[in-house]
Amino acid sequence: MPPFKLSPLSLALISFHSIAGMAIAQAQDVTSGNEDVQSLAPVVVSGSKYGKTLDQINGAASVAERMTLDDAQVSSTMELDRVFPELYMSYGATFLFPIITLRGVTSAQDFYNPALTVYVDGVPQLPIFADQSLLSVEQVELLKGPQGTLYGKSAQGGVLNIVTHEPNNTPQFAARIGMSSRDGYQLRAEGSGPLVKNLLYGSISLLSNDVNGNLHSDVIGSDKLGGMRSRAGNFKLRLAPMGNPWELGLSAGRDCATGDQEAYTLFDDYKSRRAYVLPNLPEAYRDFHQRRCANKFAVNGQYDFDFWRLNVIASSQRVDTKRHWPLDAYFPQFSEHWRQNTQEVRLSTRGSENATRSARTWDAVFGLYRQEVGLSREYQFDMMLPSLYRVVGSASSNQTESLAAYSDVTWHLTPEADITTGLRFTRDEARTRFQGDMMGSAFEGLASGSQTTWLGHLAAGYQFSPSWRGYINVAQGYKPRGYNLAPSSVDDAKGYGRERSISYEVGMRYSGRDVRATLAVYRVDGKDVQLYGDGDMGNQTLRNTGDTRSVGVEFNTEWDVTRQWTLSAGGFSNGATFRRFEDSSACTGCTHNDVPMTPKYGLTLALKGNVSVGNAVLSPQLSVRRTGAQYFDSANTLRQGSYTVVDAGLAWRPTGDLELMLYAQNLTDRDYRTYGFSYGATGNFAQVASGRTVGVTATYRY
Repeated sequence: MPPFKLSPLSLALISFHSIAGMAIAQAQDVTSGNEDVQSLAPVVVSGSKYGKTLDQINGAASVAERMTLDDAQVSSTMELDRVFPELYMSYGATFLFPIITLRGVTSAQDFYNPALTVYVDGVPQLPIFADQSLLSVEQVELLKGPQGTLYGKSAQGGVLNIVTHEPNNTPQFAARIGMSSRDGYQLRAEGSGPLVKNLLYGSISLLSNDVNGNLHSDVIGSDKLGGMRSRAGNFKLRLAPMGNPWELGLSAGRDCATGDQEAYTLFDDYKSRRAYVLPNLPEAYRDFHQRRCANKFAVNGQYDFDFWRLNVIASSQRVDTKRHWPLDAYFPQFSEHWRQNTQEVRLSTRGSENATRSARTWDAVFGLYRQEVGLSREYQFDMMLPSLYRVVGSASSNQTESLAAYSDVTWHLTPEADITTGLRFTRDEARTRFQGDMMGSAFEGLASGSQTTWLGHLAAGYQFSPSWRGYINVAQGYKPRGYNLAPSSVDDAKGYGRERSISYEVGMRYSGRDVRATLAVYRVDGKDVQLYGDGDMGNQTLRNTGDTRSVGVEFNTEWDVTRQWTLSAGGFSNGATFRRFEDSSACTGCTHNDVPMTPKYGLTLALKGNVSVGNAVLSPQLSVRRTGAQYFDSANTLRQGSYTVVDAGLAWRPTGDLELMLYAQNLTDRDYRTYGFSYGATGNFAQVASGRTVGVTATYRY
C-alpha cells in the first residue's frame, strides 16, 4: 500500500501547477515586445451583454467554438459536458428534466425551476426545453457562478449562453450525415448567405437525429429502450443595410423530440440493463413514451450611436409535452402546455471592436426586462393491478411574471486595474389554481403572491502582465417564491419562499503563445433552498428545507505541445453539503449530508492532433473523463461510485471541404447509473448511461 494518497483536489492543483510552470517558462522566453503573446483573436463573450472579451471578464467563463463542438460530436445541449470539464450533465428520468450541476449547485433539486438556465441568443429557454438540438451554433458560452444581476432568477449555478450564426454577405453551407450503434443516425444541413447583397441576409437549418438506448425488456420485446429521437429546424432573417448604424432580425424554429427514456432498472441490478416491467401488467399499459414539441419566435433590433448600442429583443415560446410509462403496478400520464413571453431593452457601451473603448474610463450596460411564463397541466396516476383504480387525478394552472431593471458598470481605474459593480431589482409574481382527487378525496387550491428582490455584484481584476490576469468576484443569485407546478394536495397552495445564494471567488487566467490556463477557487452559500419534501415519488411538495454550502476549485488548461498536437486537462473538486436541513419527514439527520447530484470531483484529460499525410490531414483525438462519487437522494442512501469514460475519434480530411470521422463514445462500455430514486416498498430504481456507441460521420462545408 502506498504511504500516501493524492486527493482529487491535489491532482487538479498538480495538473494546473505543472502547466502553469510551463507557462512561466514560456513567458520568460517571450521578447519584451510580446509579439507572440495572445496571438489568437480575442473571443467576445456576448453573455457579458456589453461586448467584453473572455480575457476581460472578472469572473470564470469558458467558450466552446463550433469546430470544438463538431469534433466532440455534440449535437444537443445535454452533450456539452464533453467540451466543458467543469460541468456535470445528466437526465432526471427524461429529456424533459435535464440535470445540470455546476459548482455544487444543481437543477436536480427542482426540475421545473433549475439553478442554471440555458439561453439562446440572449433568450431564456423554458426549463423543459433546456435539452434541445444545437443548430447553426457559432459558440457556446459557460458563465460560471451566480449571474443574478445580469440574468435574474435561476442563474445561481451559472448560465449557458448559445450564440448562433448571424447570416452575412458570405455564403456558407454545411451538411453532415452519420450512422451509429443501435441503428442511430444523424442528418443535418445548414445554409446562410445574402438574399439581397449588402441589405438582407438569411439562414436555414434542419436536423434529424436518432439515438437509441440499450436497455432491454423481454416483457415489452425491445432492446433499445432509453433513447431519444429529434427533428428540428429554424430560420433567420437579418436586415442590415451596409453603412447604416441599425439592423433588425427575425428568427423562428421548431424542435420536436420523442423518447422512451423513463425506463428504469432495479438500483442494484443496473449492470443487467434490464428495464423493470411487471410481466402481468396489461399489454395496453406497457408503453414508454415522451413527446415534446417546442415552437419559438424572436425579433430583435440594434442601433449604434456615438459609443452606445441600443438592443431590443422580444421572444415567444410554446411547448407541449405528453408522457406516460409503466412504473411497477402503476401507469402515470402527464400533459403540459407551456408558454413564455419575454421582452428586454438594453443600452450598453459598444464592445472592443470600437476603437474609442480603450480611451473610456468606464463601460456599462443598463437594461429593463420582463418575463411571463404560464403552464396548464393535467395529471393522472392509475393503479393497474390487481384492477384499474385512479389514485390521483388533477388539473392545474400556474402563471409567473418577473419585471426587472439592472445595471452592470466596469470602472477602468488604470490600464491594468478595473472594478465591476452590478445591481438588479426584480418584482416577481406567482399565481396557482388547481383541483383534483386523491383516492376519492377531492382537493383544490387557489393562491397568489409577490415579492421584490435586490441583487448585487462586486468584482475586481488586475492585469499583472499581457499574459496574466487575476480577479476576485462576489455575486448573488436567487430563485423566486412560488407554487408547486405539479400539485398533488391542498398543501401546494401554501407555496414556498425565495431561495438566495451568494458566491465568493478568486481566480487567475493565463493566455500565452502555446499555453492557456484558468484556475478558480470558490464558495457558494445557499439559503432556504427549495427541495421536494415528504411524500412518495410523484406526490411530493416543494418547500424551503434548509441551507447549503459548496466549496471547491476548478481549472482548465491547454498546451500546444507542437504545431500538430494539443494536450488539455480540466475539471473540478467540490464539496457540497447541507448546513441546515429541517424537513425531518423527508430525511432525519440530513444536516451535513452531501447535496444530491453533485459529484465530488471531475477530471478530463484530452489529446488532439492535426497531422498532415500527403495532401490530407488526420486528426486523432482521445478524451478520458473521471467523475467522482455522488448521491441521488438527500438521505445519502442511493450512491453511485466514481467511474471513468473514454471517448476516441479519428477524422480524415482529404480536402478542405470534406471530413470523414470514426468515433467511439464510452469506448470501454462502462456501466454506471445516471439517476436513482426510492419508490417506497417497491424498492429502489435507477437509470443507466448508454453503453459503447460507435459511429461514423461525413461532413461537407462550403
